[in-house]
Amino acid sequence: MADWIEQLERLSQLHKAGALTDEEFAAQKARVMALAAAPDASRAPEPEPAAPAAAEWDSAAYVADAPRSTAAKWALIGLPVALVLAGAAWFGSTLIGPKSDPGLSGAATAAPLASAAAAASAAPSEEAALPASLDETLTYAAANNCKAAGALEAIYKKLDSAAGLGSANGITVRLDAFDSPLALNVKNGTDADGIETRHAWLRFPEGTTWHGLKLSRLTSTSTLEPESDAGAYEQAMTFLDQPDKVRSTFARLGFGAPRAPGFSELNDQDCKGSMQIVAISGGSALVCSWSC
Repeated sequence: MADWIEQLERLSQLHKAGALTDEEFAAQKARVMALAAAPDASRAPEPEPAAPAAAEWDSAAYVADAPRSTAAKWALIGLPVALVLAGAAWFGSTLIGPKSDPGLSGAATAAPLASAAAAASAAPSEEAALPASLDETLTYAAANNCKAAGALEAIYKKLDSAAGLGSANGITVRLDAFDSPLALNVKNGTDADGIETRHAWLRFPEGTTWHGLKLSRLTSTSTLEPESDAGAYEQAMTFLDQPDKVRSTFARLGFGAPRAPGFSELNDQDCKGSMQIVAISGGSALVCSWSC
């Protein structure tokens, strides 16, 4: 069965399960159909031979015709020169000559560009990202089992769906705390041993907090072994705070997650699971993982 047909069947299953909205299903379906309709690169026509270089364009004839084309050459050369001279006369000393204004030097000419760049990098105060608390939005049904609930569970399902499809095109997350939907990102790959990794993440705007922590992103990662049902799955909440602060916050919320390399076991009947606080570059994360 063609890959695109399998993708369509998976899309239909995710749509029926409620993991994809009508709009997201339509966008993903259009993407798959576009890939299916794309021509096979292996049947692409041979590239046309490149045009000869300018130096090879009948140069002998050009030299032979030189006495007869003097007027044409002077017209080609004289017209740009006349335009330059006319422009110089029009702008006068502001462009050429020893009387040029020091205020119009190279540094001053670059000033508008620098000002424009500064204006682009400095966001207006009224458009600056406002702090958004997701304390009541991202919740867990069972802290000691790292079991997500409500919106948090729905986000992880969307991340898993996007990673499984290999694309987050058209799949977004809408939360009341933000005016605009948040985009998902996907990066999949297979190593030399044939082990496939599916990685999807959702980045939060700057200033987003969760129980006093600076929330950065949510991620889901699946690792699949070739020709086997065995694999591993991981969910992570990433913060811009140090591990000790993150650990104490989760402990206050009922999570018994120690700092790595320590871990606490998750009570899952189907798969072995663990939970720990991991230090990462620029912050730390609560990592919940399962191996089946």
